[in-house]
Amino acid sequence: MPTHEPDCSCGRGPSVAQGKWYGVRSYLHLFYEDCTGASPDGDRDGSASHGAWAPLIWKVSLSTGILFLLVGAAALATGSLVPPKLEGIGEEEFMVLDMQAVRYNHALGTCRLVGMALCTAAGALGAI
Repeated sequence: MPTHEPDCSCGRGPSVAQGKWYGVRSYLHLFYEDCTGASPDGDRDGSASHGAWAPLIWKVSLSTGILFLLVGAAALATGSLVPPKLEGIGEEEFMVLDMQAVRYNHALGTCRLVGMALCTAAGALGAI
């Protein structure tokens, strides 16, 4: 029946001090398994479970950053490339203010602002 040996760290190597000798191949195999967090018999123990979250967080933040960048670039392009409408129609004495044009131009400005904010958020997520 195999006994559970204490885990050895990368700096100590296998437990030679306890009278066990593994040979060159077994020594290197055990050394690299210890450094990657695997146990000598191939299965992982529960102590390395905190490391499983790091790739997930990295993937979620990268995906969210790319999504923010695409939506932000689309909003920024829409706000910048679509021409604004004339707000005032008429001459100096008789000026008519087109309220639909004012709301339309305000929406274009909002698109530019939201696009810049989303691109900034995407840059921050990419840096994290």
